[in-house]
Amino acid sequence: MRFASAATKPASVQADVLALPFYLDDRQIPPDLAELDAAANGAITQALSWGDFNPLEDETALIDATGIGAARILLIASGRRGRGAWRARRNASKAARRLQGTGAKSLAVWLRDGEEADAYTAAAIGASQGTFRPYAYYGRVRDTPAMLRSVEEVAVIGDAAPGDDALRDSMEIADGVAWARELSNRSANDLYPETMAEIARGLTADGCSVEVLGPYEMAALGMGALLGVGMGAGHEPRLIAIKLPGWGAGGDRRLAIVGKGVCFDSGGISLKPPERMEEMKHDKSGAAAVIAAARTLARIAPQTPLMAVAPMVENMPGGNAQRPGDVVKAMNGKTIEVVNTDAEGRLILADALHWAEQQGATHLVDVATLTGAAATAFGDMISAYFARPREWGAEVAAAAEATGEWFWEMPLAIEYRDTLDSAHADIVNSGTREGSLIKSAVFISDFVTKPWVHIDIGGSAYLIRDKAHNPKGALGTTVTTLVRLASDFAARA
Repeated sequence: MRFASAATKPASVQADVLALPFYLDDRQIPPDLAELDAAANGAITQALSWGDFNPLEDETALIDATGIGAARILLIASGRRGRGAWRARRNASKAARRLQGTGAKSLAVWLRDGEEADAYTAAAIGASQGTFRPYAYYGRVRDTPAMLRSVEEVAVIGDAAPGDDALRDSMEIADGVAWARELSNRSANDLYPETMAEIARGLTADGCSVEVLGPYEMAALGMGALLGVGMGAGHEPRLIAIKLPGWGAGGDRRLAIVGKGVCFDSGGISLKPPERMEEMKHDKSGAAAVIAAARTLARIAPQTPLMAVAPMVENMPGGNAQRPGDVVKAMNGKTIEVVNTDAEGRLILADALHWAEQQGATHLVDVATLTGAAATAFGDMISAYFARPREWGAEVAAAAEATGEWFWEMPLAIEYRDTLDSAHADIVNSGTREGSLIKSAVFISDFVTKPWVHIDIGGSAYLIRDKAHNPKGALGTTVTTLVRLASDFAARA
């Protein structure tokens, strides 16, 4: 896909399709739409009056147009105005997805709201997302050649256009998002800890240094929390560390991004219900995100002082599996009573985050499909985050806002720490159900001493059904945020 941007009038853009956001208050046609409508000989008002498009019921409507540079207009239901880059990214994704399988080769996306450069790059990334096919990796054969056609050229238009460098970076970031989606979508019999380690080793071609720790190395370091999770699996755990060339030159500021990598989560002895268990291949989405972010930054900003860490395990109910009531010792010396083997993500993060600090990280972010409570509270659009200190969290949230991802801060209520007390160890790995989203973050906070943000993508990592903006499956959530955060972090360093 080729990207371009322009500060121009939408009526003059040459493209197969001009996509434009249609807001709820646009039913009283505002001046900017009225100008385009007049140039297009009333195509928009006719579509509304004939019922071809209702923004309360229809996601999109593709209508013929005459008198303007585009052959057709794509109206996109966009709700209420606002949310800047998030809205631009979502609209562009809807547009590109709607045009898959059609004859459209070129698409112009009109931002309409005079957004800053961030909205342009977010729209470019969104357009790429809209062409993603989750079934392409495994070569599904039932689709006809016509169904496989996608938009090849995308122009984002508005009041101010970013430079060519920003667009080139957007293409690389979009590729990183797609790669993270592919990794997360891969089935558990195809991608397991050893496989992910081999994939990570490929990043040496991008100038990264890659270290992989196996069970013996982790045992020697005292990573009992991580190793305990993988005891029942046929595939042994791995800890993957990817360092960019800039890591060693980071001075007194180095960023570690740590991603939960459970290649399949059966729940272990605390077995999950069978309904929707197939989705648990996506429990490695955090690891996929940090590895993809590292590859992306290695290609566009190799001097970033960044390390990506991915603890990789399978959580299975084998004969040697960890049992409820077992006590393990984490790398930082704290003992953990495992009362629920399905609360495994926080265990592997505990050792991975401490190890990252030992490697010299001064700031940390972890990304994890950690709790079902996140999905219950926030659905599939919003990622919850916790921060200590909150100023570091504000930087992460700003990176998300700039790239079109939606984060929401939750309180790191240390007052709940007493609900994690154990009669036999320093802490239990799962507390009472009330406030479980918060308590999961409180648990992790016991194993971190540096500025840290925990992002729970339990609801936002993947879709359970096709939607207008993306197909069912992994979304590559947090890749763009991590890339932007690391770039801003490097600039301040």
